[in-house]
Amino acid sequence: MKQLLLLLTLGFASCTTVPDADDLPKDPKALPSIILLKGDTVTKYSTDSLAKGRPTLLYYYGPGCLPCDTLTQKMLASIDTLKDVNLLFLSAGSFHDVKVYQDKYNVEQFPNVKLGLDYNNTFFRYYGGQAYPLLVFYDKDRQIKRANLGAMPLDTIRAIIDK
Repeated sequence: MKQLLLLLTLGFASCTTVPDADDLPKDPKALPSIILLKGDTVTKYSTDSLAKGRPTLLYYYGPGCLPCDTLTQKMLASIDTLKDVNLLFLSAGSFHDVKVYQDKYNVEQFPNVKLGLDYNNTFFRYYGGQAYPLLVFYDKDRQIKRANLGAMPLDTIRAIIDK
């Protein structure tokens, strides 16, 4: 039985993908190129297309995540405090989950907000993304400032962005 468990564990471990050396960022502190696939399953959006000279916040959320829903509601209620920030809502769920989240919160009504499925799992490969919500902050020069696991108050989010 122990041998079977060991074989299964080794089999699952061999299925994980390791990024190619060409796929790794030249500067590990730089914002990686993440391609989001929208809920319509056709439209793509890349972090390379983000407005330059603005801070960026990557928000990794999960379907059915109550802390994510609460944080999203708080962000949208005070979106004016984040209007100068590139804000990306990333999911590793399904196309359906992305569509439901967009329909529920209508986050893309704001010009600085994008939402989509990280269908290449780039975010997960770079940051781990083992729990929700995961917030990754970048400065206006696209250099990482901080990553935070778990929801945080909006004034703390703003303070990190301004720091």
